[in-house]
Amino acid sequence: MKPVRSSETHHTARQRDAEEVAHSSEAITSSIEELGGNTVLHAEPDSSDEEEVDLNALLSGLNLASAGAQEAKRQPLLDSFDLKGVAERIKSGKAKRILCMCGAGLSVSAGIPDFRTPGTGLYSNLQKFDLPYPEAVFEINYFKRNPAPFFMLAKELFPGTFQPTPAHFFMKLLHDKGLLLRCFTQNIDSLENQAGLNKEQIVAAHGNFDKGLVKPDIVFFGESLPARFFQYMATDFSKADLLIVMGTSLTVQPFASLIDKVRSDVPRVLINREKVGEADPELKRLGMEHGFNFGEGNYRDVLHLGNCDDGTQELCKLLGWTEDLQKLIKETKTAEHEAHNPITKSPSAL
Repeated sequence: MKPVRSSETHHTARQRDAEEVAHSSEAITSSIEELGGNTVLHAEPDSSDEEEVDLNALLSGLNLASAGAQEAKRQPLLDSFDLKGVAERIKSGKAKRILCMCGAGLSVSAGIPDFRTPGTGLYSNLQKFDLPYPEAVFEINYFKRNPAPFFMLAKELFPGTFQPTPAHFFMKLLHDKGLLLRCFTQNIDSLENQAGLNKEQIVAAHGNFDKGLVKPDIVFFGESLPARFFQYMATDFSKADLLIVMGTSLTVQPFASLIDKVRSDVPRVLINREKVGEADPELKRLGMEHGFNFGEGNYRDVLHLGNCDDGTQELCKLLGWTEDLQKLIKETKTAEHEAHNPITKSPSAL
């Protein structure tokens, strides 16, 4: 047999490589289809692990581009991205299972400070307790070592000291009209219950004071959230057809992430003094949907800057519910006053 020269060996190797490349090209037949802004790559499977990895990377990149295109081309879910658009959706009957998410801003007008407002927020006012840092008052380990600061704070926040706000009564009005699916609240002041919502309608993510002050039934930093929170998180957010978020900074997890638990076809409303919970720009660029989108490509999110009372009262006005809200507030306050001040009839009236 004639020996093969080195140059021939290299030529044969190059020819074999070319044939393998040609084979791979034929194996991967791609067609880009534009279906409603979705770009899909179709490819025949290949036995090469290396090629499979490359194909998966390519598919991943195309899926990201597809997500971005889909976001840009989605049809708006509201006639307008304001409270008027929200009111129209409710009046049309498309919002029948409304979820509310509430934070400390909901109770500010009741006289309870929020947590983070500089100068007036709860954390600013806690300096008098000589804490190592403001959040320590709600940390379980610090509470076990020195419970006095928490008890001093709890005395000021204990139920009965404050009255519900119009925003609290707005949620009760939603319930009375058969539209409230649930209220998820970060607040521990129990004002939702005082406004007339029963415990079944409320998920107190951080607990409340209902079980007294020996060890209040609230969730400290370092403790797990109640099982009820995760139970209803798993069921309610997939059912909801409108999400209303009020008075929260959306900085504490896992509560903050709840805004992403509703379906993509559900409008979301933020009534707050400042814009919060927006999508990270880098994640948004990659087509990943996390957080609110009040800018380009928005198709469902409404931002109403202002306090919760003004926002909910404006929404009631647009819905034609102003008299209903005022009547509910008056009746609830009258009933509470009578409960705390029973009229004792004189003997002559008997």
